[in-house]
Amino acid sequence: MFLSHQTIEKYVDEGKIIIQPEFDKKNIRPVGLRIHLAKDILIPEPNQTVEISGTQSPKYKEVDLTQEEFYLEPDQFILGATYEAIQTPPDVLAILDGRSTVARLGITTHITASIADGTFEMPHVVVLEIKNVGNFRVRLKFKDPIAMMVFAELKEPVVQKIQSQYGGGQNKVTPPNLNFKTGQDK
Repeated sequence: MFLSHQTIEKYVDEGKIIIQPEFDKKNIRPVGLRIHLAKDILIPEPNQTVEISGTQSPKYKEVDLTQEEFYLEPDQFILGATYEAIQTPPDVLAILDGRSTVARLGITTHITASIADGTFEMPHVVVLEIKNVGNFRVRLKFKDPIAMMVFAELKEPVVQKIQSQYGGGQNKVTPPNLNFKTGQDK
């Protein structure tokens, strides 16, 4: 069952859903929470060959949006993160989704990684896979309202331990970790 704005607000007030470093109730939407772009983005360096099961990680240029202007060009791909770090209990699932206004500019905010489950022991940011599939050159700024987070209550809580090669304390944009063990990837 997806949560409505009333339940999201109630769960935030009760501390069942934790949002850091700050939370403004104006960002609650009818069935979700508007989330914002963190200050750091990673731009893949061009002309690299990467093996999914390899050991060499791709190279990125890190850009601090509070220090530099950045324009996402048509067909460009970058990694970003949510400004908000979110923690849910084991019976609440957070699902990243796009915003229609941003999508109408041709910007996607996730390719496949949209699930943030309640297995983390502390609030964590969600990495955004941002791609400009449109024709506009789009300026991205720190705290732009970039995506939505919707919440679903699970029939039973998750009891399985976290199985991510990124660990439980993701607090900023994180490049792919290709040094994972079989069965440990998400």
